[in-house]
Amino acid sequence: MATSTTSQPFSGAPFDNASVAGRLAELPATADAEALTVSTDQGEFTAFRATPARPNHDLGDAVLLHGWPEFASCWEKTGALLLEQGMGVFAYDQRGYSPGVRPEPVGEYTIAHLVADLDEVSRAAGLERFHLVGHDWGGLVAWPFAANHPQRLHTCTIVSTPHPRALGKQLKTDDDQHERMGYMRSIQDHPEGVARTLLRDDGKKLVNLYGGAVSEDLAASYVARFSEPGAFLSVLKYYQAMDGRDRTPTTPITVPTSLIWGSEDIAFSRATAELSARYVEGPYRFVPLEGASHWLPESHPNDIASTVINQAREHAAN
Repeated sequence: MATSTTSQPFSGAPFDNASVAGRLAELPATADAEALTVSTDQGEFTAFRATPARPNHDLGDAVLLHGWPEFASCWEKTGALLLEQGMGVFAYDQRGYSPGVRPEPVGEYTIAHLVADLDEVSRAAGLERFHLVGHDWGGLVAWPFAANHPQRLHTCTIVSTPHPRALGKQLKTDDDQHERMGYMRSIQDHPEGVARTLLRDDGKKLVNLYGGAVSEDLAASYVARFSEPGAFLSVLKYYQAMDGRDRTPTTPITVPTSLIWGSEDIAFSRATAELSARYVEGPYRFVPLEGASHWLPESHPNDIASTVINQAREHAAN
């Protein structure tokens, strides 16, 4: 029987890291799973990891990076599917989401800091080279990480998020894409008001944001964790820090990369997603999912896992 080790109980059960690790540990495909705290110079990041009962050493491990407004627990179903194929999984709550890493200054939430977190947290977790999977803000971190640290990656799978330069270009030239980013401008202008609006009435409007793609109990867990003192205002600082001055390199992308995008994505248009190909020099695959929303980790784990595994097998020797 697989065992689960938890360093501490985290809030948000039954979808905190400890609960996720406990369920993963019960799967036949899992050797062991644990919720843990990873310490770096920046603070303590909450996380979960699991190792497969029958590891495929040609595949290695995946690091799963969540977006907004989600936590590492969004990857539970994807993680289970990767474990079935023999791939180990590690997912952590990014700064602002992890209670032990909530700096006050907005300037501490730039892309450069998030990329450095990924580098430090993955090393501290003992992962020197891995398959990177990032959704939403996790994707915004994954693109520059792949550009700056190609030696750390086997492959990169971006979920929903177009390449930052593609997004920047479209925001200036495409009215549709500019309109889709209205929520970002609202957060930048009135973060406290946005926080109050989304969290009032037990997070009714935050739950509505998921459009039914996130199960009620998982959405309730997200709301509970974001309702902790200081949590939601911290994660909104990601948007406040987007002032156009961050010059973190995002090209060229040379590692094998896939971009998975849902046709009903509320944030990113197809034109923006397709433009991302222009900024990738390595092997690249665009994976459109017809009828799928923005919330792919929760709603389409099979598509994500199959893309990750197929890409890993194709480039196993790299």
